[in-house]
Amino acid sequence: MADMKLSVITVCRNAEATIERTLQGVLSQTYPDVEYIVVDGQSGDRTLDIIHQYGDRLTKVISEPDDGIYAAMNKGIRLASGDWLYFANADDYLFDERVFEDVVQFLSDHPTCDFVYGNHETRFPLGGSSLYEPAPPDRTLEEMVCLGNCFIQPASFFKASLFERLGGFNESYAIAADYDWFARLLADPTLNVCHMPRTIVSYAQGGTSSNIRALFKEVFEIQNKLPLYQREDWLAKRMTQLQQTFIDKYARLEQTHQLAIAREQLIHRLEARLAPLEARLEKLEAENGELRGEVEAMKTSKFWKLRTLWFQVKERFGLGEDG
Repeated sequence: MADMKLSVITVCRNAEATIERTLQGVLSQTYPDVEYIVVDGQSGDRTLDIIHQYGDRLTKVISEPDDGIYAAMNKGIRLASGDWLYFANADDYLFDERVFEDVVQFLSDHPTCDFVYGNHETRFPLGGSSLYEPAPPDRTLEEMVCLGNCFIQPASFFKASLFERLGGFNESYAIAADYDWFARLLADPTLNVCHMPRTIVSYAQGGTSSNIRALFKEVFEIQNKLPLYQREDWLAKRMTQLQQTFIDKYARLEQTHQLAIAREQLIHRLEARLAPLEARLEKLEAENGELRGEVEAMKTSKFWKLRTLWFQVKERFGLGEDG
């Protein structure tokens, strides 16, 4: 395996609920040549206390005010000295302890790669998770038009020299600066983007990118500035992709509508079958009530009292069934 240094950067602020698992995921990796840089935005909770528990295993920890996530990431990039960079977000964690070792092996076997992305697990806010394999490199630009099945930053590895060539993250974007950076990467035909068929990270759905309206506002602004997307052929592709997205969306809505209709029909059929059973149950309950009434009435009779007295005498003198 080639001698290759990885720089891992975690940016965080007030992440006490998730930061420890992120740290442990990086520090448990079997690949040894890793520097770990943590950039904290001057957290006001216990985040720094948790980070300092691992301080002797971290290369550098900075805690100071910053201008947002991408400013912190750029700060980490400037501090990094590795051949390849990876961003371990504070609410995500590496899928297993061999991720780095396997990625370095992949890079050694594919030395022409400038950027590598893998598969990811998505954890949903209400529970559950799913594994996702993004589109291949030759489909990524089209998938990015509507944020389709494209790669995500937490499952990506960046060759350090890319930041010298393409620059860092554009800090004027609050949500989509990584999208802007990826668009610049994919628009350069001389760069080799590679897909590694391996699950890299467990990714928490949500966060700042869950603000869909604000996210797409920035995304479309980026697309309208990118020269590649302004070419006539790409304008046509963007329109086709948008149309297909709406078709798929309404197809899913129609499917949901049909499922809802089928559900209602099933409920009506079950209700029709349950109605006579409920009527029978009510009749049985009424008959049972009448029987209980008769028993209670019998208990007040002279015969019942004599019967009860006789059983008490038998019990007292130990008389058997024939007594």
